[in-house]
Formats: sequence, C-alpha cells, structure tokens
Amino acid sequence: MFRGVGRRLALFNALVVIVIIALTGVVTYLLLLHQLSAEVDHALKASAEQTVNDVRATQPSATTTSTNSSDDEHKHEHDDDEILDSGDTIVFAVDAGGQIIYNPRGISVHGIPNAASLQRALDGEDDIRSLNLSGIGAVRVASLPIEQNHQVVGAVQVLRSLHERDAELATVRWMTLLGVALGVAIAVPAGLLLARRAMRPIDAAFARQRAFVADASHELRTPLTLIRANAEIARQEPAEPVDSIDPELASIIDEVDRTDRLIDDLLTLARSDAGRLELLPVLLDLVLLAQEVYDAMLPLARQLGVDLRFEATPSCMALVDTDRMRQVMRILVDNAVKYSPSGSDVLLSVTCDDARVRIEVRDTGSGIPPEHLPHLFERFYRVDQARSRAAGGTGLGLSIARALVEAQGGTITLTSVVNQGTTVTISLPKPAKIAR
Repeated sequence: MFRGVGRRLALFNALVVIVIIALTGVVTYLLLLHQLSAEVDHALKASAEQTVNDVRATQPSATTTSTNSSDDEHKHEHDDDEILDSGDTIVFAVDAGGQIIYNPRGISVHGIPNAASLQRALDGEDDIRSLNLSGIGAVRVASLPIEQNHQVVGAVQVLRSLHERDAELATVRWMTLLGVALGVAIAVPAGLLLARRAMRPIDAAFARQRAFVADASHELRTPLTLIRANAEIARQEPAEPVDSIDPELASIIDEVDRTDRLIDDLLTLARSDAGRLELLPVLLDLVLLAQEVYDAMLPLARQLGVDLRFEATPSCMALVDTDRMRQVMRILVDNAVKYSPSGSDVLLSVTCDDARVRIEVRDTGSGIPPEHLPHLFERFYRVDQARSRAAGGTGLGLSIARALVEAQGGTITLTSVVNQGTTVTISLPKPAKIAR
C-alpha cells in the first residue's frame, strides 16, 4: 500500500543528501578560492613592497637593465614560459618613462610586464589584477609606484602564475562531483532499503487496522442479522399476543446488549490507541477490589461447575482507576471461568512486596497450544472460534485488559501449558510514598 510512498520518500532523502554534498562542495570551493587568492595577493604585495625598497636603495645608473636580442628572446621563450608556469614570483621595475630597469630573472614573454597595470602604478595608484596569458594561462599581477621625494620615479610589477591555485580548486571541483556521484550511487539504493524497512511497521499497522475494521464489521453484522431476523418473525403475526413472540423479543434484547458491549469495547480500544483513555487514579487496596470481583463472579462459577477461589495478603495498595481495574479483573476471571471445564479450579490471588502488586488469575483447564500464545492479546483473536462465540466472547477482552493495565503503568503477561492450565499475571507499581 505504501510502496510508492516509500520510494518517493527514499528519492527525496537521496536528493537531500546529494544537495547537501553539492552545497558543501560549493561552499568549500568558494572559501578555498577566497583563501588562496588572498594568500597570493598578500605574497605579491609583500614582494612588490620589498622590490620597491630594493630599487630605491639602488642608484638608477647602477641598475642593471636586462635586455635581450630577438634571438635571445626566441631562444629563452620556452624556458621563460616554464618559469612563469612553475609558480615562481617574477619581478619587474620600470622608470618614470616606462622603460624596464629591473628584470633579475631575464624573463621575456609577450604581454609582461603588463602595461596597463604599470601605468596605474606610474599614476601613483596600487594596482592588482588577474590576466590570462596565451600559452601560460591565468596569472596574478600586482603593481606599486616607486616614490622619491613625494614624486613617482618608477613602478614595480610582480606576478605569479595561478596554476597551483587552479589545480587545488580543480581538485575540490572533482571531489564535489565525485561526492555527488557517490551520493547518487549510495544514497538512492540505501534510501530505498531504509524506506522499505521503515515502512514495514506502517504497513503492518495498517494491515492490523484493516483486519480490525473487517473483524469489527463482522462482529457487528452478526447481532444485527439476528435482530432483523427476530424482528421479522415478530412482525409476521402482528395480531398474536406479546407472550407468543416473547422468545424473539428476548433474543433481540440479548443481541442489543451484546452489540452495546461490543461498541463499548471498541470505544475503549479506540481511546487507548488515541491516548485519550480517561483515568481517575485513586489510592486503592486491590485486595478489597479483588474480593468484590470474586463475590460478583462466584455465582457464574458455581453455575458452570467451576471452583472459584480467592487468596490475598492483608493489604496491597496501588494508585489505579477503580472502575478500569475492576473491569480488568472481571475480564480475566470471566475468561478463566467460562473456558475452564466443569470440575476444574480457578484461583484469583493478590500479593505484594515493597515495590509492586501482583494479581494472578490461574486456572487448571486444558491450556492453550504454544502457537496461539503470541497472538492472544491481538484484537478479535480467538483460540476456538466456535466456542468463544458461543460463550459470548468477542476476542477483545485480553486486548482491553492489556490496554487498561499499561495505561496505569503496569504490565500483563500470560503463560499456559497444554492440559495443565493458564496463568495471567498483572504487575502494578506501588506509589512511591508507601513503597519501601
């Protein structure tokens, strides 16, 4: 039922994972770009400032101007490209007329030094920019003016290839793409697997809900069919005295009572499922309440030939809802009495220690086969369908008992051995102020 929902949920989760990976990669890329660019700019400016100081300390006449013939330029062009591409810092200095007066590496590459950047420096402004040189790629250029006596007498230009920076950024880009690819390859199947597992309890819950609705409809349909049949019989002889149709009327009343009990049980379970079960807990001696239930159920036990007995310690206090706890005890004793053969024993006992109160209902009947034990607290579950229906049961008693006990902070367990009997045990906490 929810297979399509699970697939959509898995794909949505995978998309979220992929987007997170992609955003992480983009943010990492931008931060790294900013950091590396700042480091390059800082290094270029520091080198340019150092060169300015060096040039100032050198007499112009003593400054070696590096010039190369066209043959030398052609000869060293390939070597110069490799020097630039290596990431080394290259330094130039020019005089006020723009003539190169300082080229310690003897670099001769077309496009450097950059005239536009030098011109801004000769105009008295610091300049830093990126260039794209043919055959070399991106370089970063910084130009600073050389001032003497408050006059610009030249300019210094330093540059560095951005090859290393771009290589690191390319690694981040590829890692991001690889992360997205791995996200697609891992997140989608993993998401489908996890969604399938996550949807299993939901599918099971809805399957139980469908079964519950189907069973409830069936249980309601049976008394309604009997009511209608008896009513139609009564209508066939409208002139007959009431005494003659009394069996039909009595059957209608019995079925209405049974339907009313079934509806009450269904409402109790619905409120329990919704967490809206109303409880009025009071400090109560469960021995006295169990004695009351014993007295009420004793006539039914005698009628069915079952020896119902009661044992208890002097006093066992617990914080419970009186009506709900009475309902639980009546359900357990009623089940034990009705499903025990004539001549067998049923014992209702109440004991307690310093921390908990224990209520047991134990019979010596035929017991329950092991394959049925895991399902006994399920709604509408019956070990013997025909016998349960004949006894007036709906298969909701143990489900209601567990819901009411757990709502009051207790636990309920059932053990049974074939041909030896069944024991249902309720354990309730004692209030803190009287627990020792």
